[in-house]
Amino acid sequence: MLLNEGRRGGTLLAMSSVALPVVVSTEAHSAGLLQNFINDSQTLVWTATGVLALGAILASVALFKSRYRVGELKAQVNALEKSLNEAEAAMKSEPHIMLVWNGMEQKLLRMVGSMRGTVEIPERENILLAFSEWLERDSAKNLEDSLSALRLSGKAFSIGVRTLKHDLLEADGRAAGGLATLRFRPLAGDRKSVTELTYDADKLARQVERLSTFLDQAPFPMWIKSNEGQLTWVNQSYLKAVEALDVQTALRVRAPLVAVETIDAKKADTASGLLGRGHAVQGGQRRAFNVYEQPVVDAIAGFALDVTSHEHLEKELERHISAHASTLDKIDTAIAIFGPDQHLRFFNRAYVSLWGMDETWLKTQPSDGEILDQLRARRVLPEQANFREWRSKHLASYTTLETRESYWYLPDGRSLHVVCEQHPFGGVTYLFENLTKEYQLESKYNELFDVQRETLDNLAEAVGLFGTDGKLKLCNPAFKRLWQIDMPVAGDGPHVDRLTQNKTLETDARSAWTDIKFGITGLESQRKPVEGRFSNGGIILRYRAVPLADGNALVTFTDVSDAVRAEQALRDRTEALEAADRLKTNFLANVSYEIRTPLTSIAGFAEGLEYGIAGQMLPKQKEYVLDIRRSAADLGTIIDAIIDLSAIDAGAMELKLEEVVVDDMMERATTRVLAALERRNQTIAIEVAANVPTITGDGARLEQVIGHLLSNASGFSDVGARIVMGARRIGDQVQIWVADTGKGIDAEFQSKAFERFQAKPSPGSHRGPGLGLSLVKAFTELHGGRVSLVSKLDQGTTVVCSLPVAGPHKTSSVAA
Repeated sequence: MLLNEGRRGGTLLAMSSVALPVVVSTEAHSAGLLQNFINDSQTLVWTATGVLALGAILASVALFKSRYRVGELKAQVNALEKSLNEAEAAMKSEPHIMLVWNGMEQKLLRMVGSMRGTVEIPERENILLAFSEWLERDSAKNLEDSLSALRLSGKAFSIGVRTLKHDLLEADGRAAGGLATLRFRPLAGDRKSVTELTYDADKLARQVERLSTFLDQAPFPMWIKSNEGQLTWVNQSYLKAVEALDVQTALRVRAPLVAVETIDAKKADTASGLLGRGHAVQGGQRRAFNVYEQPVVDAIAGFALDVTSHEHLEKELERHISAHASTLDKIDTAIAIFGPDQHLRFFNRAYVSLWGMDETWLKTQPSDGEILDQLRARRVLPEQANFREWRSKHLASYTTLETRESYWYLPDGRSLHVVCEQHPFGGVTYLFENLTKEYQLESKYNELFDVQRETLDNLAEAVGLFGTDGKLKLCNPAFKRLWQIDMPVAGDGPHVDRLTQNKTLETDARSAWTDIKFGITGLESQRKPVEGRFSNGGIILRYRAVPLADGNALVTFTDVSDAVRAEQALRDRTEALEAADRLKTNFLANVSYEIRTPLTSIAGFAEGLEYGIAGQMLPKQKEYVLDIRRSAADLGTIIDAIIDLSAIDAGAMELKLEEVVVDDMMERATTRVLAALERRNQTIAIEVAANVPTITGDGARLEQVIGHLLSNASGFSDVGARIVMGARRIGDQVQIWVADTGKGIDAEFQSKAFERFQAKPSPGSHRGPGLGLSLVKAFTELHGGRVSLVSKLDQGTTVVCSLPVAGPHKTSSVAA
């Protein structure tokens, strides 16, 4: 049994020699060992463990050698217990927590110590080991990484960690004899300050590292340059933008992303550090960048944002805004857009025209209230009993969501439809639609409709409007009376079949209504105007059915009984007049023939008597014979005129056209009246312009025209008077005139001078039947010309005949 105990004791002794190689020593060194233990926290725990093991060994040894060294062992045990108590007292004198792991198995063996009353940390092992639950994220991560390296490779560490309650602790890790220890203890004094600085430095280093990594991988170019403008750092996006291989190349070449002189400063913003917008070529494409720079400590930091798509959108938006503004400027509706601050943001030309305001002032973006005040001062707003209240209600549109509509009746007579609605981007939009013209048109339309209705109702004609369904939609009282329609017509009157089948209709009327029916109800492509006349009930009606553009048909009936009777009477009278004219023509022809035969005999016998066939005559007898001859000649002229006029009226007069020399023709015509001029001692002057050409006409008839004009001029002129005859060309006309200085013609008689048998001789002047000027007019018009007369009392008369140079077969323009 003792042997077994000895063996056990030997085993324990062997274990102590392995686990405690540095603590098996004499008592002389115990005080120094204890002092070293207190100063070094790592060996303190391990030494305490060794002391306990030593106590156990010594107890075993004491039992084993109890027979021989009882007293000596008791003294040693007492000394060891004293050392152990002193070690425990030293450990408990400083707040700390120590964790011990088996280094190989990484198994937590024990947790000793406490920091209660100093720093609040978890006291339980499972919570204490969950570092992320009570340490800051960076501290927990750093501690876990350091502890992992300690367990795997025995790398010692001493770091500062901060709790979630911002307490700073020292975490010390050591490895010895296959064990790993972690000790937490609070800090104070210089050690705390140093640890805090170290902790903050490590934290800042990590932040700088993360920030540097983030900035280097940022998706937009970034740089740092000195105050002199030299690049000192750029990120990867900058290298890609300037197409540089590496940072050193970019710094050496000093390749700028955007040249400073090309930056548009119009878009600069000092508050945000925006220098402006520049452009650079990147990847073969022109890109737009907003360049930002801000001064930092002894340097300038900058970055650039790619706003190419934003710039494209801005330009597209500008084009859309410009197009919309151009479109809004062309419409007649006045538009004004106010922002959320109630200031004017947009207005079109119609708005300026509507209110007559200064466009320059409007461009200063006045407020809505200022505009209302100015309009009120100019008295163009609707009159209000309480303008302040009305103004407040009007401006309340900025705080409401529903669309408001109102009507403004301005003092100048204009009427406006005002629509106020919320703008999608804030503020309100006003639409001012000028309804003045619409109201005026509506008023005029209603007035016109009433006038037309009244006119239609008072027409003697019967008027009816039939729809596409064949029903009577509208008619006047005359239509109702004519066809005995008693029911009021309000868009649903009787069908046309009912009127067609009226038993009171006669055969002609029924046939006419059948035609009207097909004109109203037929296919649209086959509908044509229908008109005619029929007799019904002793009256004669003229009807007309006209298809209208809207598909309806208008039917009118007119009582033409009186007109038909008058027409028949006129027709009978015309036939009677034509018969009388034929009788007159035949009578004139017969009378002319019958008168010309004895007249020729009278002229012949008178001429024979003058030549002495019946013997010598006395002077008085010769004078009588001469008068007989002259009267016979005048009578022959009258008969010729009557025959010519009859031929012209009958359309039997034919002109023998030829080239006529005007001045020769005028001389021949003068020769015919020369005897009459000599008897009255009158002279004649002929004035023919040099540009008068030959004209196409009947020379004999034209001589006859001039002869009648000269005869009238001679007969109505005094003895010894002077007569002027001339010709001139104006355009394609030749004007021939005869002017005298006689008594002239009354203004009342001038319009009748060219009518037949209209003669008004003055006492002692020429007397005639009044056929000369009628023949002049007839022959001139046969030649395609016209005749005019100018006369004043006691100043003479001038008759002008305008003849076309090309003859009667050409259209001529007469110039007076």
